[in-house]
Amino acid sequence: MEQIFYQALRAVEEGRQYAFATIIEATPKGTPRKTGAKMIVFDDGSSWGTIGGGRNEKAAIAECLKAIAAQKPSTVMYNYFGREGESVCGGQMKVFIEPFALPQHLVICGAGHIALPLSAMARMLGFKITIIDNRKNFANKKRFPHADRIIVGGHARELAKIKINPHVFIAIVTQGNEFDFECLKVALKSDAGYIGVISSRPKRSKFFGRLKKMGTGDKTLKRVHIPMGLDLGSQTPEEIAVSICAQMIAIKNRELIGTDKFN
Repeated sequence: MEQIFYQALRAVEEGRQYAFATIIEATPKGTPRKTGAKMIVFDDGSSWGTIGGGRNEKAAIAECLKAIAAQKPSTVMYNYFGREGESVCGGQMKVFIEPFALPQHLVICGAGHIALPLSAMARMLGFKITIIDNRKNFANKKRFPHADRIIVGGHARELAKIKINPHVFIAIVTQGNEFDFECLKVALKSDAGYIGVISSRPKRSKFFGRLKKMGTGDKTLKRVHIPMGLDLGSQTPEEIAVSICAQMIAIKNRELIGTDKFN
């Protein structure tokens, strides 16, 4: 059993989603595995462990993939009564399908006056927090005790080293426009689920103009939230952090909301 949880840990480290299929009830006889047997299914359809093999295990793998996509658990019953489409062992088992999503990860490029409240609020919302800044007196554990990781170095260079998947959100709030732009170029090459840049509207026009000259298409530019955050009339760093967090929540939950109005 320990091995299956090791496989789950590896999946998280590699940025892969997965689901468990666990037998929660089984007749005393007539099933290949009994209560407690567990299998892990990854988002590419591969699996580790078994709940008995054959057509029912194949069906359970399909249920796991559906659960991963919908992020909803389910319970399914498999019969072995020998009827059409059934195995002939003579029993029955109930399987609980439990999907696990990767934790959201917020990478903040910059450790200044907005990064501090933003990281604290995002932490309370369940985000894993990474801070990147080229200033040791800003990027440190004393200033960001709640951060999971603090990286001191060039913003864009260090951002490019991070493994980024759709569960990673990127907030660009450095101390300089050129730092912001270099980070944005890196972010647009990734699969980040959210890319936001602290900005005025003139800065947006300037950045987009430069990116278009570099060959960046409109579809790619639509991924960028600039100015970052919902328009709440925010003034202070704390208010701006609230607006950014609100937008990130909306993006994270947009499938539930059923609208793209926050894009």
